[in-house]
Amino acid sequence: MNLICAELPGTEKVAGSGDRDVWTLAHKPFARLGKTIEVLDHGSWSTVTPLSDHDLRERIVAAYEDVRRSLPGDVQVTLDRTSG
Repeated sequence: MNLICAELPGTEKVAGSGDRDVWTLAHKPFARLGKTIEVLDHGSWSTVTPLSDHDLRERIVAAYEDVRRSLPGDVQVTLDRTSG
């Protein structure tokens, strides 16, 4: 999951509580990795059951895109110029 998140433009991994990694976009979290994987799904956290790599990527990208769409347009433009 960390590799998937790192490849998305403008993302940052920050330490969460306990042994959890939190992935953010413009300081807004969209994915959490610890003993379980959680993604933001329409404003609430959803635990991801074991999935294929392809399906996991789709869930993470969907969460990322939801957060990205919520950002102001000028912030979205700057994300296109950054790498994950």
